[in-house]
Parts: sequence; C-alpha cells; structure tokens
Amino acid sequence: MARRFGSIAVLRTMAAASTFALACGTALCGRADAVMYEGQPDLALTSAIVAAGGGPSHFSSIALFKRLAGRGADAEAKKLTDQFGAADVKTTFAIFDYAIDDTIVVATARGIVLPRPRPNPKNGKALALALYGAGVTQDRRQWDVGYMLEHLITHPIHHVIMNDIDAKFGKDNNAVFHMALDQMMHDLGMAYEPHPR
Repeated sequence: MARRFGSIAVLRTMAAASTFALACGTALCGRADAVMYEGQPDLALTSAIVAAGGGPSHFSSIALFKRLAGRGADAEAKKLTDQFGAADVKTTFAIFDYAIDDTIVVATARGIVLPRPRPNPKNGKALALALYGAGVTQDRRQWDVGYMLEHLITHPIHHVIMNDIDAKFGKDNNAVFHMALDQMMHDLGMAYEPHPR
C-alpha cells in the first residue's frame, strides 16, 4: 500500500572551513563539477528507510541507525562519539530526524507517493548496503553522501531540505551532519562488505 510521504572546538573549525566544499559536493553551489544525482529517485529505498525508522509519523534516526548497524550499533555509536564528540553526534541525529520529517512534508506537498519499501526494512544489512550503493557516483569513481541523499529524494528536494536545515540548525551543524553521516555510512559499508572507497 502506498504512503505519502578530535575536540568539539576543532571539529567546529573544520566544519566551518568545509561548509562551502560540502555544499559543492552536494550540488548546492551550481559548479559544473559538483557531484549531483539527476536521475529518478529510488523511492522504494526511501520508503524502506522511513519504515525502518518507525514510519512517517514516528520516525527516529536512532531506531534506523540501530537497524542498519545491528549488533555493531554500540561499537559504531562509540566510534562516532569518540570521533565527533557527544554533542555533535546528538545534533546529527536531531538533524537526521528533522531532515526526514521535512522531506515527508515537502514530498507530500509535491504529490510524491512512497511505494512499498525495498529492500525489507527489517533487513539492516541489505538496507545499509543499498544506501551505500545509492551514494556511489555514476562513474563509480567515488562515494558521496550528498549523491546518496539526492538518489533518495532528488536534487531539487535535497536543495530545499539543506536550506531548511541551514535555517533551523545553522550551516556549521549541517556540515557536521554531512561529515558524521558520511562516516557512518562508510563504516557500515565496510563492515558488511569491505571494499575500497
């Protein structure tokens, strides 16, 4: 049935310095060499993400994370906390929650209907590998977190969501969100199916 759909101070300095680079990498700066996904979105995968996180009315990025990481969830959470700091990990999950909620609002307003989930939302390994695969660029030369997001929700909607996140949380926090999500997905991809980045 279809449904609508280091230290913290050092890290913040890095985040501020990399905000423009991240924006270009996620196709928000209009550069010709920006990594941009322009194909049809994988709405079945998007639907699976939402379902794995508890559904559109009760989505939790922490629940999604636990599903994706499985038995490795505690170890991955500790790794991310050691790398980014507890406060920034907390903010990352808060932004993730907001991004999904905002995406559902924007998609619904545009008449987008989510199909049946695929892969099975209960299969964390299959879902993590599908997400990682969505971030592999068309020329298969690199993996990019923005490319993954655009593969899920289209470039135009990604642009709207990123602007909304900037307005609500600030550009530095948005940059940290991208870096932490990038690291998380890379870790999960390597855990389930080791391969060069």
